[in-house]
Amino acid sequence: MNNSCQPLSLISKSVSKLRSYSLFLPATLTVLSFGLDTNKALAQTSYPFQAIYDVVVKSEPITSEVSKITLEGKSGDALYGLTNIISLSYTRLDPTTGVTTAGADAAEFGLQGLPILTDKFFGSGDDSLIGTSKATAVADLQNLTASASGIVTITDGTGRFSGAKGILSILDKYTLSPDPTAPIRGQAFVDGSFQTFQKVPEPSITASFISIIAIGACFLRGRKHRKAVL
Repeated sequence: MNNSCQPLSLISKSVSKLRSYSLFLPATLTVLSFGLDTNKALAQTSYPFQAIYDVVVKSEPITSEVSKITLEGKSGDALYGLTNIISLSYTRLDPTTGVTTAGADAAEFGLQGLPILTDKFFGSGDDSLIGTSKATAVADLQNLTASASGIVTITDGTGRFSGAKGILSILDKYTLSPDPTAPIRGQAFVDGSFQTFQKVPEPSITASFISIIAIGACFLRGRKHRKAVL
């Protein structure tokens, strides 16, 4: 009798025979499980980020203690073409310490029903980074200067940075004006990194599964033939 494998058209008949041999089931399940697990695999790309932005800060009072701050800036050397920044936050001055605290959520300052504010790094294309910021600032009124430090937590993005996650640290230096109504100007130094994630392409398990069935069919046919000979 010929020991060659059965043609693919007869493989379905051999599948029922395979079920009676538990030896083959673990191998088949392992391959299928491997194929299914790769659906969850993600490829991570990390991007270092540094930039210096010339910024202008405007303040809009909400209550006697809390204000809404809008920071807008431009950079000539920002990586990935993210040459613009818009940072929105709520701020409150502690008169006992002279420290101003800034955050994205007004609820942290006792105000309810106001939207969460966001930061955005962007350029002329589709790429952007989106996040929320927290910072503290101290003013030196005698020398008409101020400084602030904090972080921007990147929570998303657009374009090639869609789904980005990361942390950027920010250090701001400002020159104050004797006119309290004038915009505050300064520089924002940004440093950190962010990551993007993409699904690894799902490998085809159909060919592997058919190969295992075909090998099993060959094994069973050869085993049956050997028993017949014996």
